[in-house]
Amino acid sequence: MRSNIPLEGIVFDMDGVLLESSSIHEAAYRQALAAVPLRSFDYSRIAGLRTRDAIRAVLGENNVLLSDAEMDELAAAKSRIALARIRDENPVALAARRVLESLSKQRRLALASSASPETVNTFVDRNQLRRLFQCVLHSGDVSSAKPSPEIFETAARRLGLAPSDCLVVEDAVAGIVAAKAAGAIACGIPNTCPASQLEQAGADFIIERLEDLLEIGVLA
Repeated sequence: MRSNIPLEGIVFDMDGVLLESSSIHEAAYRQALAAVPLRSFDYSRIAGLRTRDAIRAVLGENNVLLSDAEMDELAAAKSRIALARIRDENPVALAARRVLESLSKQRRLALASSASPETVNTFVDRNQLRRLFQCVLHSGDVSSAKPSPEIFETAARRLGLAPSDCLVVEDAVAGIVAAKAAGAIACGIPNTCPASQLEQAGADFIIERLEDLLEIGVLA
C-alpha cells in the first residue's frame, strides 16, 4: 500500500462499490441472453464494461454472430431488467453514505460509472447523494468506455485535479485498467472480481470493505 500521498480527489465507481448490484447485473445479462446459445458466461470478465460492449464480448467469446440491431436489442433488454430491479431494491452498500459523508469533508469526490444515465441518476437522486459529489459521470458522458481511461481523465479534469492526485475505487478489472491508464492510484475492492484479478490488472492496493477507506494511511 502506498502511504503519505497528498491525494486531493477520490473517484468512485458505482456498481459493485457504492451499489451492491453485481448479482442484479449478472442476472439481467443471463435473462437477456437466455435465448442465445452460449457455451460459457462469466460476469466477472465483463464487469465494468458498457452494456453493449459487454454483450459484444460475450457473443465473441462464444462465437455467436448477431447483427448490430440484434445486439442493440439485447443490450436494451439487459438495461431494462437491471434498472427495474435497482429501482425496486435500491441495494446501496451499507457503509456508502457514512463513507461518502466523511470523505466529502476532506476530499473532492467524483462518481464515474459505465452505467446508463438513468441508472446513475436513479442512484444519486433517490439516495440524496448528489450533493456529496463535485462530479457525476455516466456512460453518456464519454465516447470510449472502460477500460479506456477517458472517464477517469474526465472526472479528474472536472474536479480540477491531475489524475495522479486522485484515488480511484473500483471492483472490476476494466475499471482498474482504466484508472491506471489515466495515471490515477487504483484501489480495488473484491466485490465482483477476486482480489488476485484486481491486483493482476494493476491495483495499487486492495480493501475488503468500503469503510476501510476511512482508515488507510493513503488518505491520512
